[in-house]
Amino acid sequence: MRIITLLLSLIFTAAPATAGHHEQDGMSANIAVAKAGYDAFGVGDMEAWRAVQAEDSVWTIQVGLPYTGTYIGPAAVEAGIFAPISEMWPDFKVEPIKFYESGDTVFVHVRMTAEGLDTEAMHMVTIRDGKYAAFQPFDDSAAMMAAAKEQ
Repeated sequence: MRIITLLLSLIFTAAPATAGHHEQDGMSANIAVAKAGYDAFGVGDMEAWRAVQAEDSVWTIQVGLPYTGTYIGPAAVEAGIFAPISEMWPDFKVEPIKFYESGDTVFVHVRMTAEGLDTEAMHMVTIRDGKYAAFQPFDDSAAMMAAAKEQ
């Protein structure tokens, strides 16, 4: 009886960790795509970053930052979000700490640094057909603005 209980315990604790995921190298396909976007951004490889973005990806930036709004498509994101970021925080870096998945949504706990900035945030990435379909950061806009260079 103890063996059956132990086996059932192992099955039921392992199942939620892998349910609904198609894993490769211990990482689900959705997390792999989300990670690829962060990796490309981290090294400034915008071609690789664009490769994981849907043509109609929707990026929504909440209030508190000068580039608050909704941006559709990689070109709009680069011009409307990444360009101001590079001016406001020239040495801006985003480093993923941990990826969490729920269905087609990947939550990414990140550390963001720049001169005068060291904060953590949560980002929400929706993956569809192997690409970013939507992105919404929940950033510490007060800390970010306090560290921003004058515009």
